[in-house]
Amino acid sequence: MARHIDLISQEIGQPVFIPFENRWELTEIGKELLAIAEKTDVSLGVMLRNIENADTFLGSVKLSTLSFISNDFLSSATDKWQRDNPHASLIIDESDDTRAVERGEADVALRLTRPETAGISRFKVANCHFGIFTPNGGDETRWISYASAPDSLLEVLMAQAHFGCDPTLRFGSLAAIINASIATGLSCVVPTCLARHHPELRQVTANDHPLIASRELWFLFYETRKNDLAINAARDWIKEVFPSPKGCLCGHCPVSEG
Repeated sequence: MARHIDLISQEIGQPVFIPFENRWELTEIGKELLAIAEKTDVSLGVMLRNIENADTFLGSVKLSTLSFISNDFLSSATDKWQRDNPHASLIIDESDDTRAVERGEADVALRLTRPETAGISRFKVANCHFGIFTPNGGDETRWISYASAPDSLLEVLMAQAHFGCDPTLRFGSLAAIINASIATGLSCVVPTCLARHHPELRQVTANDHPLIASRELWFLFYETRKNDLAINAARDWIKEVFPSPKGCLCGHCPVSEG
């Protein structure tokens, strides 16, 4: 403290405190500086409260998610983001890395895997229903899958059980899988929300029931940032994009909610 006071005194060229009996007292200059500091502290507090309570978010958010979530759902909803956050910056990183938030590489993430990492808060956004689809008159005995899909994925297990064989072709994106399915006539396993936009595809059934593997989309962030304006802005936007955590991603697929 004494060093700071000495530095201030040196800066203004006059003492801020002077000794008086067994204590120190502010000089006239010191009293003026104190008044300025008190006014500044009050003004800063008011400014920070105004920022916290402001309707307009002025910062930036980096969101990490899967490419099909970005391409088919988020990109077409950026008008909503711009409307509510006209002066904010949004970065959407298309990545399969499930630990982007934990590594500090993103503020928030949307994932089809429920995290169990300590310190990560989450809430369910929507359901993602995967079905088996084939082009009209296509091959229902062979199928197309992800380039590097773990065998433990529910949709992969469903396809393996149905086809009884490994996939014939593999691609790195769902869009490529759908395009390849239409081009080759091979079956594919994709979200019903994407397949519904392709009238060339029909859903494969078993005993007159569609084959469905359901996963959940989760919004992730560090729990220490639960009151962060960036997190709040992203959360409010995502809840507009996906209005029902019980429904599917698009909200229109004829799959029972629950």
